[in-house]
Amino acid sequence: MSLLFQGDRFPSVTTSQILLRRHNPQSVIKADGIFGPRTAGAVREFQKFHRLTQDGKIGKNTWGAFTAVSRFETIDVVDGTDPSLIAFEAADLRAAGFDPIIVFGMSNGVDVVMNAIANKASAGNVMLLRFHGHGNKGLQNVTGGEIDGAPHLAGISVDNFDQVKASLAKITDRFVQFGSVQMLGCEVGGGKGPILMRRLADTWGVPVTAGRHTQFAGGSATFRFEGTTVTGFPGGASLAGWAQAMETAHGNVSMST
Repeated sequence: MSLLFQGDRFPSVTTSQILLRRHNPQSVIKADGIFGPRTAGAVREFQKFHRLTQDGKIGKNTWGAFTAVSRFETIDVVDGTDPSLIAFEAADLRAAGFDPIIVFGMSNGVDVVMNAIANKASAGNVMLLRFHGHGNKGLQNVTGGEIDGAPHLAGISVDNFDQVKASLAKITDRFVQFGSVQMLGCEVGGGKGPILMRRLADTWGVPVTAGRHTQFAGGSATFRFEGTTVTGFPGGASLAGWAQAMETAHGNVSMST
């Protein structure tokens, strides 16, 4: 399982770079969101220090070490209405050491899920939140199973955003400022997806990323986007601008772990 490797450009790369700067052996690298050769080298040094396989990739064990030294949390939400999502994605997550929130078809599911996240996570402590479920252009289903005939307010979209915004805001204080969110449903980044990502980013105060194409998931694909993505940043920032602000605010802290 690989979460991140050389060539990736994501907010979660920035998160990783800041952790590499803060925690032993404290590599001096830019937290720019670009997983280049220097970041790969810093990952190897981190892996060597923590007696992990030195492959320069951020997979199960390296992400687990990030969690151990920082005490930050990764939270996954799986829409179990579709049994295949339990059979594949939930199983993959558990095998990798994660403890997903599994929900089933229901109306007002967005509010139920936000309450579940708020109850599971500590304030200011979530470095990555991932939603696993069906999607469509500009829509991430949360408790709806298949898109057609999904229950009322079971997903997040531009069209229902004003109705679910108060529910979404319940988890705003749970995020690490240099954390991020990933919407892993199919085509969520298409259509009105960029608008949705920006509105979510402004609500949650962290970047939100979605894929533009079909996400087959299962195996390593459970943990990575398939194809191109779109990311919304708080205040309409770019990856470069947001990452620089995060490095300035959080990347110069020296931790003992």
